[in-house]
Amino acid sequence: MPICPNCGVELSETARMCPLCRELLPESGEGGPGPGTAGPNGTAGSGAVFETLPPSYQRKIFLEVFSVCSLIGCLVVLAVEVIISRRVWWSLYPITSIAYIDSLVCIPVVLKKIPALVGLILSLATLVFIFLIALVSNGLFWFWPVAMPIVLIVEVSVFVCVLLSVTSKRKGINVIAIVLLGISAICIGIETVLNLYIGRHFLITWSAVVATAAVAIAVFLFYMHYRFNNRSSLKKLFHI
Repeated sequence: MPICPNCGVELSETARMCPLCRELLPESGEGGPGPGTAGPNGTAGSGAVFETLPPSYQRKIFLEVFSVCSLIGCLVVLAVEVIISRRVWWSLYPITSIAYIDSLVCIPVVLKKIPALVGLILSLATLVFIFLIALVSNGLFWFWPVAMPIVLIVEVSVFVCVLLSVTSKRKGINVIAIVLLGISAICIGIETVLNLYIGRHFLITWSAVVATAAVAIAVFLFYMHYRFNNRSSLKKLFHI
């Protein structure tokens, strides 16, 4: 029965890697590990070992490492403020931001097979992040009438644009037109919310200019796409 040259554990005849120390074993008939698999001390390199792991285990390791790094960052920021100021205040801002970034990175990795659920959770995470920032800064008075409506307008516009782009049978310059319409809706929505909050009245000025230009270009692009739909591919249009 073969024995691992690194830790001495007994192995099966078909083993390619030691289950205990993760040492890569030489193939049958060869004197050592293949090129690029050995580290400076003769053992398998960590990169080669990581690549041989199952994808699910690779994701697990990535999530653990990233989460630990995020936690360390939060603890360091918190400790610095406590040591210097003997209180907890400004450190809540970077801690909240780190937690938000962690969710943006980890949630798509965990739920990559369910993109709709990923979008929903990230949308909620964005609202929670802005809510916590407002809570820390004693700014809940502007969260409900301003921040939350604007975030919802942006998220709904992005969702509709993505949905229309994905469900489009022939994707080309019509995707650009859809994005322009989404930008128009976002601009009008932001100005409307701000004017209702600041001036207490409905008024559209600069967003009307942006929307007029964007909608005109979008209509032209839609016309070009459906008039010459066999030639309106983005790759063909830009010779990519």
